[in-house]
Amino acid sequence: MKILLVADGFEATRPEETGSWLEDLASRLAHRGHRVTAVLGHWPDDGSPGADAPGVTVWRPTAGGIEPALMGALEQNPDVVHLASSGPWSPQAVKALSASPLVLDSHSFWPVCAAGDLIQRPSLIDCPHHHPHELCGGCAGLLHLRAMEERVPLGVEARVVIAHTATARDRLEQALQRSVDCIRPGVDAFAFSPEPREPMSPDIAALLVQPRPPRVLLLGDFGGHRNAISLADLLVALNARVPDVEIVIPACDDDEPAGPQRLLTEAREMGLLDQVHVFHGVPPEDVPALFASCDMACLPCPLPTSGGLRVMQALSAGLPIVAQTGGGIAELVTHGVEGLLVPVEPVGAFAQAVAGVLNDREGRAQFAERCRLAAMERFDIERAVYAHEEVYHRARRRDGDAILRGGSGRRSAA
Repeated sequence: MKILLVADGFEATRPEETGSWLEDLASRLAHRGHRVTAVLGHWPDDGSPGADAPGVTVWRPTAGGIEPALMGALEQNPDVVHLASSGPWSPQAVKALSASPLVLDSHSFWPVCAAGDLIQRPSLIDCPHHHPHELCGGCAGLLHLRAMEERVPLGVEARVVIAHTATARDRLEQALQRSVDCIRPGVDAFAFSPEPREPMSPDIAALLVQPRPPRVLLLGDFGGHRNAISLADLLVALNARVPDVEIVIPACDDDEPAGPQRLLTEAREMGLLDQVHVFHGVPPEDVPALFASCDMACLPCPLPTSGGLRVMQALSAGLPIVAQTGGGIAELVTHGVEGLLVPVEPVGAFAQAVAGVLNDREGRAQFAERCRLAAMERFDIERAVYAHEEVYHRARRRDGDAILRGGSGRRSAA
């Protein structure tokens, strides 16, 4: 099958999950014998050519932007077009995409929300509405509102629409008035394990040296989004309960550096800087070792609508999870089985839950065993790849999901 994947980027070293997952998906589809072409919207952040996915033909933007590459790839008559980028697109590109065997991949709420996240601004609370609504312009701004003119036709004309959490699927179905597939990302349990291969990075290798202090892997987006607690407050509260505890942040988004950078500044002022490790641009092959250097993970902010890939990887590495309640995390972590789901406020109570797991060696080992089992049974990467292949075949046969009628036609690979 000739598959055209349209995405923003493949930079797996960034904390944003979408590019990491799409790169892995594309290479595995190519390994299974498909002819995969990827049109990417931007170059790596450092301006380098980037390491392309094995077996995948990659087209990157030229001086004319992404659209010349996209239109050229569409002229190759792909059997299916997997669109995972929100654009912007010209009317010509929208027309060409709508006429193709289109699979619309919503890694956020961009097909139904001008702001892309269904959050009311400036209050930063969950929005009960979706585009078109009279409040959308004041919330997202007119520039983002105009972008919906190109996105709405894609949501209507796509043969299949994909979401990556049940929560996102339900909201998209409500807004688009059609059925939406739920396909979770997958994790390679051989790579992400309690005993990963030795890392190339000396900084990450140093974290694996025994004996080591208690260490917490911090997952999530800390760029000031709603329900995100102060990382410095969390560090202080943890240190009061587990002296010498260390926090590891696997990557820092250069577009949203405020959270980790503020933590480093405040940790330095409090004399706790040695207990914070922030990693920028971790090589993909070293990420499993970085996870394995920790004793547990915590998610003190909402689960990303992109599916929680980092949470799945932490589970596969045998790390118990302490996460805030709500936001779809219960789809991945069962309270009392693979970890604990507790309110993020007050910070002291959340820190107490994290400390309880750290201090209970026997209980943590039981959690870890169940985490590993959950990852292998529920989040296997080959299962996720197969689910995408099934969706592609449906789109190619023109029997994608029809408009919802009484909720019929729902499919899920969760």
